[in-house]
Amino acid sequence: MKIGDKVMVPRTGGGESEGEVIEVYTEHARVRFPIGDTFHGQPAPVGVKGCYGYKTLRQDALKVVKED
Repeated sequence: MKIGDKVMVPRTGGGESEGEVIEVYTEHARVRFPIGDTFHGQPAPVGVKGCYGYKTLRQDALKVVKED
């Protein structure tokens, strides 16, 4: 896994969002993903919708999106 990889990020409310790796550590990675209709499993507040969310997750929890 490397910086710039596109990945599927598990979301708090269930499901996944497409995001991007912005930092890589030994076993973890920091990712950035756009906030859509939900935030922390609830409807996204107006001021948050359209912004980015950030998470640090184990690399094995992320699925790399294959680009053709």
